[in-house]
Amino acid sequence: MAMVFRLLGWLFLAIAVVSVAFDIFVFVEQGSFHFSLLGENWYAVHPSSQPLVQSAIERHVSEALWQYVLFPITLLPTVVIGTILGGLFTILSSIYQPRRRR
Repeated sequence: MAMVFRLLGWLFLAIAVVSVAFDIFVFVEQGSFHFSLLGENWYAVHPSSQPLVQSAIERHVSEALWQYVLFPITLLPTVVIGTILGGLFTILSSIYQPRRRR
């Protein structure tokens, strides 16, 4: 379990680093800096999945979950979400270390 959390942590931290690198590249090209949003990046990677996930959550789980929790998260910078999730999974990997038997 610790290995899965560690891999997820490093994956999300890598996403945060790539996002910052992309934002810096855009800054050099355009001359204005802004953090790319999670929803923008999600749409750039796989445009058809966002409406599908939205409708599935609204129909099968809760409309309020999408409207008040998940949708506002997509409006946050990708680097923030990647750093938070990467740190969270890295901390969880240190908590769930396998116990050594003697």
